[in-house]
Amino acid sequence: MSAPTLTSAVAVPFVWTSAGTDITITFASGPSPVNVTVPSGTYRMQLAPLATDYVRVVLSALNSAVTGSGRGDTLTLTMGTDSLVTITCTSAFSMTINDALKLLGFSASIVSATSATATYPPANFATFIERVCADWSPKSAVSGAETNAGVGFGVYSGAWREDDEIAFGFVPRDPSTRTSLAVNQTPWMPNAGSLVGAAMPRQWTCRDVLETAGGKTCAMASGNLQALLSSTSATYDLVTLPFAEIAAARKDRVRESWNAYFRWTSRWIRQSTQTGTRA
Repeated sequence: MSAPTLTSAVAVPFVWTSAGTDITITFASGPSPVNVTVPSGTYRMQLAPLATDYVRVVLSALNSAVTGSGRGDTLTLTMGTDSLVTITCTSAFSMTINDALKLLGFSASIVSATSATATYPPANFATFIERVCADWSPKSAVSGAETNAGVGFGVYSGAWREDDEIAFGFVPRDPSTRTSLAVNQTPWMPNAGSLVGAAMPRQWTCRDVLETAGGKTCAMASGNLQALLSSTSATYDLVTLPFAEIAAARKDRVRESWNAYFRWTSRWIRQSTQTGTRA
């Protein structure tokens, strides 16, 4: 039986600071090694425009460096339907594990291969298979009332936003549970003895979303993640996770006394600039 399809995702912005030479690619022949610099910046994984999508920024840096070295090789860097990132190259290549690759989910060096797939989904990216909600509803600041005769009076601020209460279902308890169930969606918390916010590489969790999303503009694939893996015209929502939801996260079991799957319910705010694309 195949794993359930990942349908939704939340991408949390993060800051990347270049070390100068961030990735080194080596080849068996021709110009080698090739040193790659991934520009410093604030990025999101996958759900972002070209210039701020970490996956495509790394890909651009890889190919620019390879071309600049005089080589004719081409690399690709893509997120699969299971949210794992794969690197391919037209020639066999090697890469020593480094922070830039760890963010993409790689946990070991790549040795003389034409293709390599990450061990984990990328950091700062949470995926889900079930999303239950009422859809975005407008909220505005008003002050008014009605007289006993039924006449209304008051003022309207003219500003509004949209809220939705979203329940992400079938969230595995932890990475070990996720593995035993053979599913791909993001688990709720780290394994016992592991810490939220621990250094990569590791499995990112919903608890990491709570730790990092406060005060940031996140991107949400609202049921259309598979389209957003390749489309540059499909839209994602630009959302805020309220601090009240971070302070008191709401999690409950999908079924009483069953510790495999949980449901994470939270209110999200869609910003006045409601959506974005990967263009």
